[in-house]
Amino acid sequence: MKKWSKVLLASRVDSEKAINIARKVYEMLSSEGIETLIERELSWKLNMDKGVCIKYADIEAVIVIGGDGTILKIANDVKEKGTPILAINAGTIGFLAELDSDEVEKIKDVIRGEYFLKECTRIKVSIKELPVKYQLIEKIEENTYPVNDALNEIAIITSIPSKVVNLTVRKNGEEILNGRGDGLIISTTTGSTAYSLSAGGPVVDPELDVFIITPLSPLKLIQRSIIVPTNSKIEVKICEDGADALVAIDGRSYVHVPAGTKLLLEKSEFTTKFVQLKEKKFYEKFKKRVSREL
Repeated sequence: MKKWSKVLLASRVDSEKAINIARKVYEMLSSEGIETLIERELSWKLNMDKGVCIKYADIEAVIVIGGDGTILKIANDVKEKGTPILAINAGTIGFLAELDSDEVEKIKDVIRGEYFLKECTRIKVSIKELPVKYQLIEKIEENTYPVNDALNEIAIITSIPSKVVNLTVRKNGEEILNGRGDGLIISTTTGSTAYSLSAGGPVVDPELDVFIITPLSPLKLIQRSIIVPTNSKIEVKICEDGADALVAIDGRSYVHVPAGTKLLLEKSEFTTKFVQLKEKKFYEKFKKRVSREL
């Protein structure tokens, strides 16, 4: 793959561990002659001038240090440019990270071009139909109001913990799920090891490009996860005889949607590119990450 000459360094900024790793990585990159820009908030922590906004930086790659939350944030920031991400774990589990904190020396191999890119599907959600009394927002496309997209998952959950939502799910017009519960998760293959897994969903091999629909605490006990191809159009109706819902995008942002709303979920036009080392194997990595929680 292409050798790097200009990268941006970003990090979780409320973690002393992450900041110390970032300092070490910066020194390593400088010693290798790599032009290294520093994300604005991290530059303050490192007492460096001229921090940059990641969305507008002219770079070949991003090196991010932190847990999955930090990595998801950076992935969202660079999705429109498609900038490759090398993630170093400084969190608890770090499913999305390629390197652990004691493997930073391997960055030297990466900047010399000894890596490959894994392109990951994102999932986007739009409001397809609002109850009549809410139809005051200007429509960007006919019959849809775009909300956002996610790398891991879109969760549609009850907005009132003491009440259930009533959802009907259709795939390409065919009803595949319905009933009451706490909500559901629609995850990507990448997100199958995140919230979806905690809710009882399957681990999906990264060679498969699918969406996983997993009910959350359904009253119909026979309901289980359904796996559909990513070219599916998934419509979720939040029925009027249940609670309003919250739409959570990668657990980072939330949108309140009233009962009576129809949502459309489909493959995003954006993807996320992760830098991977040739010797890394998914199941070996998965077992290692899971063992940290045992």
